[in-house]
Amino acid sequence: MTLKLLWRAVAGLAVLALGAAGWSAWRLATYAPRDTPQPADPAALAWYLDDYAAARADFLARGDALAARYAGVERFAIPVPSASGVPGLFVDGLYIPAQSGSKQRLLLVTSGVHGVEGPTGSAVQRLFMDEFLTPTALGGPLADTGVLLLHALNPYGFARYRRFTENNVDLNRNASTDDALYRSVNAGYPVVDPLINPTEPAAVGAPANRFFLLRAVAMLAQHGMRPLRQAVLQGQYQKPEGIYFGGQALEPQYRALGPVIAPLLNAYPLSMAIDLHTGYGARGTLHLFFDPPQDPRVRQGLETAFSGLPIDWGSGSDFYTVTGDFASWLGRLRQGGLHLPAVFEYGTMDSQTTLGAIKSLHVTLLENQGVFHGYASPADEAAIRRDYREMFYPSSPDWRTKVIHDSRAVFARVLANWAAAGTAR
Repeated sequence: MTLKLLWRAVAGLAVLALGAAGWSAWRLATYAPRDTPQPADPAALAWYLDDYAAARADFLARGDALAARYAGVERFAIPVPSASGVPGLFVDGLYIPAQSGSKQRLLLVTSGVHGVEGPTGSAVQRLFMDEFLTPTALGGPLADTGVLLLHALNPYGFARYRRFTENNVDLNRNASTDDALYRSVNAGYPVVDPLINPTEPAAVGAPANRFFLLRAVAMLAQHGMRPLRQAVLQGQYQKPEGIYFGGQALEPQYRALGPVIAPLLNAYPLSMAIDLHTGYGARGTLHLFFDPPQDPRVRQGLETAFSGLPIDWGSGSDFYTVTGDFASWLGRLRQGGLHLPAVFEYGTMDSQTTLGAIKSLHVTLLENQGVFHGYASPADEAAIRRDYREMFYPSSPDWRTKVIHDSRAVFARVLANWAAAGTAR
């Protein structure tokens, strides 16, 4: 693989001599992921709402319908203030208690931890509300199951199409009940810092970007893919303007959210969180990425819930772990009982491959560079923002259709498994 990658790098550098047009052609040919063609399905595409305000309005309207249908429904809206004046930002919650009165299991479905991933997560959540929170299910085999939906945990990022909060914090590196997290040190981050956090205005055609593939390959040759992937993606707490910054304290929405949802979690002996993400993994594939649990009960519970589905337990060479992840933080809000953290990851960039990983990193650093150091030109800004949005929220109808179809199938399997598992213990 290394020789092949080096050959492609050399070929790319040769094409650079052709100028900007050659650079663009090589860049697209090298990195552009491909979709599996899907049958036309306008109903699937209709779930997607690009705008945060529109997605929120639809979530609230569907919540109105569910509140009228079921007993004891609770709703809340946690405001997220914006220093730059972005109006109307909220984390919205909808809680449907177990309709039988016997509270055995709580299922959480959450979206928008990474704001730019919010349109897809919101679409899947609203599909779930419409097709799975039915009287047949909640009045029957799942009558002892409560449901908690958390919509747009990073509404600023959703509204502005950024992965991070207004404080440049990655919410999936920020969730902790212990302030020691924010004093922790990612020992590998200084190695990659010069590559991934440039300080000049972002220009797609600048030499550093024209030669980024070659620079990344040189670093891979010296350190190896797995250590570098871990160093970049784990999370870091010392460089506020750097990518994958986990913050230096718990973000405001988490501080407000914890006391609201902790009593709901503690009302059930068993909880499971399904956190919806896009970006990592094979293009068009719904990955079940779970960190290897230390508690054997957690592994057994997840294997039961996702029986018949492929689970990635972190055994692959492309796997990485993170600090301060949201789904696990929910479990730490419990006082006793058992919590099962699960992540749905809808792949976009084939980032399990070397070239896909390099492209994903390049797009991420250019966006962050532009936010903090400006853009060399309006054309650079437009291209960088377009690439960034496409990496997390592809415009491809085939990709979007497959996400809806796969989500529907996986939710059907998981809910059937949970119903068949019987009363929680």
